[in-house]
Amino acid sequence: MSVSHPALSAVSPATLRQLDGQLTAGRVDEVIVACRDLLHGHPDHAPVLLLLSRALSRGGRHRQARDATLQAWATRPRDPAVLFETGRRLRYFNEYEAVATCYGMPDFTDRAPAQALTEAALSLSSIGLNEQALALLEKAISSTPKLAVAYYMRGNIRSFMGDFEAADADYERSLAEDPRLFQAAWMQSGLRTQTPESNHVERLVRQLQAATPGGKGEVYLEFALHKELHDLGRHDDAWRHLAAGCRKKRAQLTYRADAARHLFSRLKKVCTARFVSESASPVSMPVPIFVVGMHRSGTTLIERVLGGHSQVRDAGETYAFAEEMKLATNQANSLVLDAALVDAAAGVDYAKVAAGYAARARWLAQGKAFFTEKLPSNFLHAGFIAKALPDAKIIHLARNPMDTAFSNLRTLFSEAAPYSYDQAELADYIAESHRLMTWWQEVVGDRLLVVDYARLVADFDTEVRRIAAFCGLPFEPAMLDVGRGGGAVTTASAVQLRDGLRKDRGAAWLPYAEPLAPLRTALQAQHVLPDWLHRDHVHER
Repeated sequence: MSVSHPALSAVSPATLRQLDGQLTAGRVDEVIVACRDLLHGHPDHAPVLLLLSRALSRGGRHRQARDATLQAWATRPRDPAVLFETGRRLRYFNEYEAVATCYGMPDFTDRAPAQALTEAALSLSSIGLNEQALALLEKAISSTPKLAVAYYMRGNIRSFMGDFEAADADYERSLAEDPRLFQAAWMQSGLRTQTPESNHVERLVRQLQAATPGGKGEVYLEFALHKELHDLGRHDDAWRHLAAGCRKKRAQLTYRADAARHLFSRLKKVCTARFVSESASPVSMPVPIFVVGMHRSGTTLIERVLGGHSQVRDAGETYAFAEEMKLATNQANSLVLDAALVDAAAGVDYAKVAAGYAARARWLAQGKAFFTEKLPSNFLHAGFIAKALPDAKIIHLARNPMDTAFSNLRTLFSEAAPYSYDQAELADYIAESHRLMTWWQEVVGDRLLVVDYARLVADFDTEVRRIAAFCGLPFEPAMLDVGRGGGAVTTASAVQLRDGLRKDRGAAWLPYAEPLAPLRTALQAQHVLPDWLHRDHVHER
């Protein structure tokens, strides 16, 4: 790309490439020093600031890294390549409003190459800006009509928005342009219930035979085959592919169950009732409603309920609060939080956390008085949320552990649930989360509402009215219409929820009871499952 900003010529591209190579080689401190030396003479050089930000992140200095990115953004770069990298760094720090502005600048939208437009569309979609993302994808496809990943991304967004027929066509086109874009085949498998007359099983088997052994493509295809074979009632074959997919995915991860247990222990050690009760003063902002729980426990259903209210904006799964905690503790990690952050959180100024979150909340609410924060793993942050945001509401979804566990096991997450691919690790994590939520009920008190999933779907009207009252909202009939058009559902529940509330979903794990015996035994040994044995098994919507 051509350089359009005069300041960019002040540092040679060769110098930037050399420093980038040093950062890749792990020479973090040298790169930080070199970048700061360059900035003495060129303080507004956006590429150097962005490189400095990356180096500071690698060095564990999260707050300073974010400051460098904001400084780069403040220069308002015009070169599309610099804008692209600026947007990526802004997204890393969950600066949603700035990401939207950056990727909406004509210098980017009109001049960036198709691949950059497509990656930017992914960032925009991840923060709920699907219309803006679609506009970028249309530009990408118009300029580069054979770019498979652009069709794949457009298919995802159309699926999120409920246009499943168009999404199916996009996945087909992406596979036609790149037959090895196996994640498109995986997403396509979930668009509908497959039938003997119409399915992709034979093609998926051929794709699996062609996939690179041990690669990510194999995992996508194993999970896709499980889904389609399950739909067809071929449960033995479906289990074989699910077990293979979980085994292959687990081999690609570095999850440690002992580290997770240590995290839960530290949370209870730091977040005592006294610690949580000494909360910050309320800050003027829209009221956040945190919907939390295990993945696949029904949190998306609650988001759709609340999003039907005229005073509520469904803001999706954001990391806004997690980001404020990372900034407050100056901790950089790829997780929602870890034990080091928890320990550092004991001495945090929660008034600053609240003020920072309030600035994000105003954009997330988009003019509404309330907004939902539906990131399931925010259940880890419940004590910190209660301390920093005394007006916030927290709703916890409690679902039968076997239903939750199997739904986790058969869902291919990105990196969000690394514990979910091994039955023993999954049972251990569910048990730990169950005990933590019991702890939160004690220390957070009546600011946390527990919603039983089975009771919710059995007596929907009553439970929805109870949820509305807890949030301080007058009941509105539209809250009951979870299958309504409009809005976006960006989770694994996207297809199911468009059908509306279903009460006829038996436990999906029952056909696999024998191979799931280790999971059931482990949950019983952890004293979690017996509490639920008397309850109806209702499959998540």
